[in-house]
Amino acid sequence: MKMLNACTLELDEPSIAVSEILEQLNLEKNALKHSAGFLTCSYDFVEMGIAKAICEALPFDVVGCTTLTNAVNKEAGTMLLCLTVLTANDCQFVATLSDSLREDLDGTVLETVRKAKSDLGEAARMALAFLPMFGVGGEIMLNALDKALEGAPLFGTVACDYDTAEYSNTYVLYNGEHYKDRLSFLLIAGNVKPRFIVTATSEQNLKRQQAVITSSDGCLLKKVNDMTAQGYLESVGLATGKGVEGLSSVPFMVDYNDGTQPVARAIYYGLNEDGSAVCGGVMPEGGTLYIGRMDMEDILLTAENSLKSLFKSDSPNGIIMFPCLGRNMVSAVDPMAEIDVVKNIAGDSVPWHLAYSGGECCPVYTKDGKTANRFHNFTFICCAV
Repeated sequence: MKMLNACTLELDEPSIAVSEILEQLNLEKNALKHSAGFLTCSYDFVEMGIAKAICEALPFDVVGCTTLTNAVNKEAGTMLLCLTVLTANDCQFVATLSDSLREDLDGTVLETVRKAKSDLGEAARMALAFLPMFGVGGEIMLNALDKALEGAPLFGTVACDYDTAEYSNTYVLYNGEHYKDRLSFLLIAGNVKPRFIVTATSEQNLKRQQAVITSSDGCLLKKVNDMTAQGYLESVGLATGKGVEGLSSVPFMVDYNDGTQPVARAIYYGLNEDGSAVCGGVMPEGGTLYIGRMDMEDILLTAENSLKSLFKSDSPNGIIMFPCLGRNMVSAVDPMAEIDVVKNIAGDSVPWHLAYSGGECCPVYTKDGKTANRFHNFTFICCAV
């Protein structure tokens, strides 16, 4: 598989943007037998018709989403459209768009995946998914996809935008059209052997006190060490009454105790009247809870460690990265610092595409080397293809 990248800053003239993209891709020379694309951009490129014009000029389907900030080897920025083409002689691609997920989410996802698998004609080796942000938790959508994909590795992101207060211009994209409540994805079959890296926080930024999740309901954290979530947070100095300011930027590492890598969780919306807390992913009963800390130094260190880990083995054909938008907010004084780390390590040695994420979907590895699909918060995720 080859990975081709292109980008444009052009927001005024669709024809100029199309010309820039096509010139960079040089598909006549570089495209192989089968191709599909994905793009990320700010909503401005959707509103001005740039994304649609580019997709209409391409001879294959394109999925994607809006994002806070993105980058490819050549350029990085908020007001930027980045397009990646995956192309191969020995891989097959099927791009698809679901119907609205507002009613019968599980059934809609199952039927969408069923049709895509039928069109693919053979077992999917991985899926690259773009999930909407519309009031349904990312973990719920991931679980529906995971079930429909029958465990095939799922890598993806929840759409976001630079209006991080309201997320009013957050959309999933499919062939240049934009949707608030649908998901789009690529199924990939054939000779692709993806590798995944998940890094949330470094060891030195984890408090060593362990706690046990003693009562939960999916993403609802009810009790920790037999105390209400509020009581536990108060006991470790993270909450006083309903005073939970800044709690949404605290990563809680959850070990499922099943041999897979711990995952990071955020607490959303503060605390409920009964002392429970809504989290950004499943909080499994019996799981071990660690409290993490995010700061600029650790964000840069975990990005560096992720990339170095990828390059320890065979050099990839391309790298896709979806770091959490919360990491970008913490580094607001220098919002390109994490991308600069990627540039310094990956450089131009391999094509890469990075887009900030409203929620990260990435497999973790089991003890026997198999993958288990997980939803993450605060995390830097990588997929080498």
